[in-house]
Amino acid sequence: MQVDACPPYYNGEEEISVDVLIEEQRKLAHSTNPFEQVVGSICIGAILKERLVGLPNSTISQLLTDHIWSQLNLLGPESVIVEIASKRLAEKYEISLVCPE
Repeated sequence: MQVDACPPYYNGEEEISVDVLIEEQRKLAHSTNPFEQVVGSICIGAILKERLVGLPNSTISQLLTDHIWSQLNLLGPESVIVEIASKRLAEKYEISLVCPE
């Protein structure tokens, strides 16, 4: 008997929002059911990873701000790293046609 680790509502054809995937993975990570906690989290994490790869930097920046920043110790180094990464991803880089000296 094969056990399907993905939640029954996900059939692979419909698109689930990144926000829903993040919340679902958080919920599964805290599940009291060890199977759900491990296998469910890994399955949702894989789906989330696929979705994140295709997103533009500005969206990743917003996700960092919305979902990571609020969970950090604001006095710790993690908050500084996330702040800089988010700003860097949000910036639009201009290509210089002048060669540096």
